[in-house]
Amino acid sequence: MKTHTVSHKTQGRATARVKAAPANSQKQSKKVAVKAAAKNDAAAKPIRLLLERFPDPNKDFVLLQLYAPQAETVFVAGSFNDWQPAALPLQKQAADRWVVELKLAPGRYEYRFVVDGQWIDDPLSPAYVSNPFDGLNCVLVAAGE
Repeated sequence: MKTHTVSHKTQGRATARVKAAPANSQKQSKKVAVKAAAKNDAAAKPIRLLLERFPDPNKDFVLLQLYAPQAETVFVAGSFNDWQPAALPLQKQAADRWVVELKLAPGRYEYRFVVDGQWIDDPLSPAYVSNPFDGLNCVLVAAGE
């Protein structure tokens, strides 16, 4: 065990040397903290990898956009999200353009936009099919890589 030598001067008298013992309680508390951290690391659950950093090579990025200057909220619902009308919000960009990027497995999908609670068609869709509600669904095809 190492000890440190500390010198003290007392009002012009000779210098006396005193040995200072290290603070054992501090060393022990650090060891306990390190052991506890190691135990917590071992019990930690693995985290999911971010899709942005490690994209699935079997899926395709599809960008949907809509020009809606008066809209307060815009969502997209389709066969890729079980037609949930509030599951995928679009983000408002400059010039009143709303966009969302989807990562889809190769295949054919149907979808519609939900603008302030109203279902509307995508005017940029290359194809449409009829739906059971006497309207049209937009069609997109994800090709994959």
